[in-house]
Formats: sequence, structure tokens, C-alpha cells
Amino acid sequence: MTASVVKATRVPGVPRIHLVSNLPGVNALGDHLRAAGLGPTSARSADALLVLIDRPLDHVEQELLDRARQSVPVLLAGPTVRALPAESPLVDASGLIPGRTTPPYELRLQAGPQGGAIMARSGDFRPRESWVIPEKVADDVERLLLIRHEMSEYPVCTWRPETGLGMFTLGTGASVLGDPAYHRLVGRWLRHCLGVHDAPPVGVGLLGTPDTTAAHHAGLDATEGLELTALCDGGPGRASAHSAGRLPHRVEDPDDLVNDPELGVVVVATPTHTHLEWAGRALEAGKHVVVQAPLCLTTPDADQLAELAAERNLLLAVYPQGRADPGYRALHAAVGRGAIGEPLRLALHRGGLRRPAGTWRDDERISGGQLYDRGAAGVDQVLALVDEPVEWVSASELKRVWHHVSNADHSQLLLGFANGAQAQITVSDLTVAVRPWIEVLGSAGTLILDGAPAAANPDPFGDEQVVSGRHAGRRAAPDDDADGPASLLLATYDGVRTRLPLPAPGPGPGGAAAFYRDLADCLVSGWPLVGYGIEAARPVVAVLEAAVRSAASGGAQVVPL
Repeated sequence: MTASVVKATRVPGVPRIHLVSNLPGVNALGDHLRAAGLGPTSARSADALLVLIDRPLDHVEQELLDRARQSVPVLLAGPTVRALPAESPLVDASGLIPGRTTPPYELRLQAGPQGGAIMARSGDFRPRESWVIPEKVADDVERLLLIRHEMSEYPVCTWRPETGLGMFTLGTGASVLGDPAYHRLVGRWLRHCLGVHDAPPVGVGLLGTPDTTAAHHAGLDATEGLELTALCDGGPGRASAHSAGRLPHRVEDPDDLVNDPELGVVVVATPTHTHLEWAGRALEAGKHVVVQAPLCLTTPDADQLAELAAERNLLLAVYPQGRADPGYRALHAAVGRGAIGEPLRLALHRGGLRRPAGTWRDDERISGGQLYDRGAAGVDQVLALVDEPVEWVSASELKRVWHHVSNADHSQLLLGFANGAQAQITVSDLTVAVRPWIEVLGSAGTLILDGAPAAANPDPFGDEQVVSGRHAGRRAAPDDDADGPASLLLATYDGVRTRLPLPAPGPGPGGAAAFYRDLADCLVSGWPLVGYGIEAARPVVAVLEAAVRSAASGGAQVVPL
């Protein structure tokens, strides 16, 4: 059975735009706007015109002015403003007279008097680029985004309703043009100029246990557009961080939560073997569903959930741990830009020497086993690093030390890809020596990501001192994405060794905050939720399911379903 891709419902009234550009890096912007329902369309039928051109517009200027007079907003972005001559009628119509251009540096954007909705859920976007300092701004120009410079605040994004002209002077470099955060700012700018507003906040119900719901609770509290309305986790109430102390109402029966008419979304953070049941019930009740990874235990279960969501036109998303880790983000970006050529061999290690606590996560019947519980994030990361089909899976397990739990003590998973690349994922409660978190060997070099060692295990083995790995003893941590600092080394085969910078951790509770910002953008603004759907979650389940079959047959190679 082939799983269908579930698409989120769109916000009614999303306009369509015509994008005019000659910039080589603008394709990503166009693709993103198209996926959000903002284009493409012809210039004649467009609701708005977006122009990014690095040369004078000449005879086109009058045509653009005529369209603006016909109540079709004309928005000039990137290098367009710099290419206009001072006497251009577009400059006069915009109400913003460009001045000098700054050298490139890291910019901190802030919302202007009319730009609060544009900056909503923008995260920690700090583009490094030059920008144009305006010499004069007309009184009737809306100052949407500002940059503080030399003790003053200057607009970098504007809209003048009287003439239908807007300017956004960022977007001249390839790195900014390719950044999804910039794409969303442009999209919100377009929507603002067309008078399109976000849908009301969506009520969310959170279902799980106190240890699994903690990160989701914090992420939801920090996200504008989502309101944590109901909570069913068997724990005490907690105050909301952004709703003036309003508590979600406590629900004792999970059935009552999934059938609550106030909810638009149900987050399923229950033990893994119940994901199918509760995600299915929530979908049947007409709710969008978020499931904590892994989605479920088998591919037939994943296909069943996908079909339920598709039949009802509902969103089915999976929250994966690990993607927002700054070290992994830097490594993924380096692989993507070809820093090591083609990835050939990958090795991921999780764990250390630790005595399992004996919770449901250590019960093979409930968690699915050690690889499901602690290896799913690694599988997700490997599949994102190697853009090739998995041809075979081989797995092995050891059970020699921790007999008070049913999960394996040490597990190893091997993946073979169609292009000959291979990956090894190790999850262990027996490893004493500290190992790199991720190592990627490529055709032109190697990347090594070392994580910060965790605190010593409070339950040492025998009388010996415990040497803990990066994730050892952290099973009850609220969010693995919130780990400590890491180090990323790039070694190329010409003998050069480089320590690559890591992105700063974003504000809020780690990866949960980033995920829920994307979810809110999808549900209230109509932006696509990319990379979290069944198309990304099902291959992870297929690999883990094949690993269980392989381990049961002595490590034989198994083809994922």
C-alpha cells in the first residue's frame, strides 16, 4: 500500500501573486510562495506584483504604476530599490527616498508600528546583508520592519496604501534569498498589503504522560496562534507562559480530550504502542494530529493513519526530536552545500554507560524497543542526510547486563542505500568511551560532530565511576534538542581542518518551539508544513520495522516495506 501525502487545509482567501525576477537565487522564494498558495499566476490576473530585479526597470515602471493605481499592490524587494534612478516615479510613489547602502553585517529585525503580524513566529532570523538607509520617509508610509542603526530606527520594509507601493530592501544575496525565514517575511508582507489576515488561534489538546508532554507544553505556550486548551497527562496543572496565567483545563479521560469541540489539534505524546489508537481516534473526531516520533510501530499502521487524514483533509504531522539541534543543523547545511562531496559512510552514536530507569521507555512491548525509542531520531537524521532510497537494513542487539528491563542493552542498525552509501546507528547503555555524536565520511572530506558529555549517571554500575555519553542518563529530559554545546569539525582531503560555526540556539524551548512555530504558520497563515508529514515519517517507521525483523533473524539484510 502506498501512503498518500497529507496536505494541510488552506486559509480561505489566500491571494495569488506574480513574481518578476532575474536573480539566480530566487527560485527557492518562488517555490515557497507557490506552496503557500501565493503564486504563480500571470501578471494580468495577479492580486499583487512582486519584483526582484538588479537592473533599471525602464519602460516597465509606468506599467507598474498603472497596476498600483488599479489596486494591485506593487512590491519592490531585494536589489530592485537600489537599481532605480533617483528620479524614478516608483521612488516618489513609494514615499521612501533611498540613501546610502551599508556594508553587509548581521541584522536584527524588529516589528515596526504596523508590522507586528509580519514578525509573528519569525524566530531568531538574523540575516547577514547590506541594506539601504532611507533619507526620507513620507508620513503616510507604514513602517513594517525596522533596523536600529546609529541610535535611530530606520524602516527596511514599508507599505504605502495611498499609492499601492511597498519596498523591502533585503534579499540581494543568495543566502537570504534561500532562507525560509525570509520567504515567510515576504509572504506576510504580501498578505499585509492585500489586507489578508491570519485565522484565529487554534485550540490544542495535549495527551501523554508528564515526562513526554513537558517539551510540548513549553513549545505550545511559547507559540502565538496556538492555544493549549486541554491537557491529559496525569500530572498537576502548570501555568501558561503567554496567556496571562490561564491554565488548560484538566481532562481525566483521553476520550473526552480527543472529542472536545473546542480543539482543532490533538498532540499525541503517549507511549509509542498507543500512537495508532489515539492518533486514529483524534482524526476520526475531526482533529488535526501531531504525533511524537516515531509515528507508530509498523508501516501498515502508518498507512492507516495517512488514509484517515487524507479522507478527512486533516493534517497529520510528526514531531521529530533532534532536527533543531544546532550541531546537526550546521552539519546538515555543510553536507547540503557539498562541503564533503557525496556522503559515503555515516556513523551515529547515542548513549553511554547507564542503568535504565525502568520506565515504559525501557519496556520493549510499549516503546517498541531500544531502537524505536532512542534510535528513531538518528534514523530521521540519516535519511535527511542521504537523499537515496534505503535498499536494505541489518540490525543486531545485545542483552547481557540490565536484566530488570526488557529493552536491549546495546543495539546496532546498518542501512544500505541505492547509491552504495551506508550508515551505522548505535544505541547503547554499555558504552564507556565517549564517541562522536555523528561522523560523515564523504568523497571530498569528513564531518565530525562531537556533543557535550552529559552529567554522570546517578546510578553507577557496581563500584566503578561512570563515563557518560552525550545522552546518557537523560531519558526523562524534556527535549533532546536542548542539549549543551557541540563542536563541528570539517576535515578535507587536502589536509585542511576547519571548526565550523554552529547556529545560535533559538529562543524558547528548543526544537519544540521551532516545530510549533511552523505548525501555527500552517494552520493560521496557510504556509506549508514541510518535512513533518507522512512522507518523512513513514520511511523512518519502515526502517525501524525492518530492523526488528532483521534482529530477530540474526542480522539478515531486510528490505524496508
